[in-house]
Amino acid sequence: MTSATHSLFSALDLALLCLLSTCKCNEVSVSVIHLCTIADVGQRRERLDKLASILSRVPLNTHIHFEMASFVQVECLQDVVDTVVRYCDSIGMNEQELPNLLSILDNGSITAVSDAYPRVATTLDQMRKVYRLLRKLTVGNVNVRHITRLHVHTLAFQAVFVTENDGGSPSWKNVGPAAARASLAASRHTCGDTHVAVSRSRLIVDDSFSLSIEHGSGRMAFEPDQPVTCWNEIMHNDTKTHICLAPVLVCTNVVQTVGGGDNISSAGLLIQL
Repeated sequence: MTSATHSLFSALDLALLCLLSTCKCNEVSVSVIHLCTIADVGQRRERLDKLASILSRVPLNTHIHFEMASFVQVECLQDVVDTVVRYCDSIGMNEQELPNLLSILDNGSITAVSDAYPRVATTLDQMRKVYRLLRKLTVGNVNVRHITRLHVHTLAFQAVFVTENDGGSPSWKNVGPAAARASLAASRHTCGDTHVAVSRSRLIVDDSFSLSIEHGSGRMAFEPDQPVTCWNEIMHNDTKTHICLAPVLVCTNVVQTVGGGDNISSAGLLIQL
């Protein structure tokens, strides 16, 4: 085991031990799991199984968010789905990680190439499919956490997808503001500025978008005085969903990208708890 892996696992152990103490948390975030690829297969599965065991004991009234990362090994991503993803009710990912997750859930493979600038309609369709496949992982199980929130952060836009709880109450609050905050965080982080640098940013998303790539789907427009666009949908199983989309002021003089996903997702999560 390398020193980097050992440090990661030691930090996880300490955090998870704290989680099992008397402290009460509104939400638990899990990230940097992609570093498990450093370890050999046996060590990786052992640690992921340990993490799964601890996540399974987190009270159901505590949200668990998992921030995806880039995985190039099918076995590793499958292990993460089996041990971590199934215990989370919220997942954050970028435009490359979304089709990767969809592919592993749908056919047990990963995508070799993904679109760096996906259409809004394509992203929305993939989010709907991922939601349905993730729900299948826990269907029929009692006293388990079901997926209720997906957040996809792309270069051009932020999409936040939430569903009602089984009892019919909203699972997450402030969906529109969360998309807006995530958008602002993306611009600030990449520009390395505490303020939104409008002079060093530009919009690259169209002023309207299709709701699906399927023929006959409707269109939505971004309104200048209300840039966050939200709407409701009913899934095939009568689950009510609320989706919000916010354009991103894309930084034209990028200072940093490392840690962008964690920062963007945290900004949105903070006001939804």
